[in-house]
Amino acid sequence: MPELKGKSVSLVLGSGGARGLAHIGIIRELENSGCIIKSISGCSAGALIGAVYAAGKLDAFEEWVCELTKVDVMTLLDISWHSGGIVKGDRIINKLIDIVGDILIEELPISFTAVAADVNNEKEVWLNSGRLFDAVRASISLPLFFTPVNYKGSYLIDGGVLNPVPIAPTFKDDTDLTIAVNLAAALNATILYQIHVIVRLS
Repeated sequence: MPELKGKSVSLVLGSGGARGLAHIGIIRELENSGCIIKSISGCSAGALIGAVYAAGKLDAFEEWVCELTKVDVMTLLDISWHSGGIVKGDRIINKLIDIVGDILIEELPISFTAVAADVNNEKEVWLNSGRLFDAVRASISLPLFFTPVNYKGSYLIDGGVLNPVPIAPTFKDDTDLTIAVNLAAALNATILYQIHVIVRLS
């Protein structure tokens, strides 16, 4: 990996379910290296962690996650009686809003894009404006678990279904490096994620 101190970085955080918490440690290491994260693109768990970090609330989120009990997790699951998913996700999103705030993506100090998948048209949707946690809710909509999100007449689900490491939203960034984090390694692997560094040549 190249020297990161003082470098501006576009950070791509991939999907990975519960493994997504590994993104917190990766962000901490990047901060310790002295780089400057100027842009974040993420899907699923990567969109969630990226959103919290972009809003400046990673410490509060990490503290909350570390204190969660099994009972706490169960109380956050609001069962849906409609087809498409067993959990509505409103309680989880409302709790995240309590921790982070009800923020617009345009208000973030870091450029942010959450990537979801359009079920009807089988294509990616880049969510980079509007309410932050509306975008996160769409991007984390794991099929059959969370209900899909109605968006402009289409239904959005977990962005990892089509693109688990969404690098494309960063292509036009004016940064020194793109660092993409892939959490798709096997569970029994020594390293549970892969980091890909793309150095811009222009």
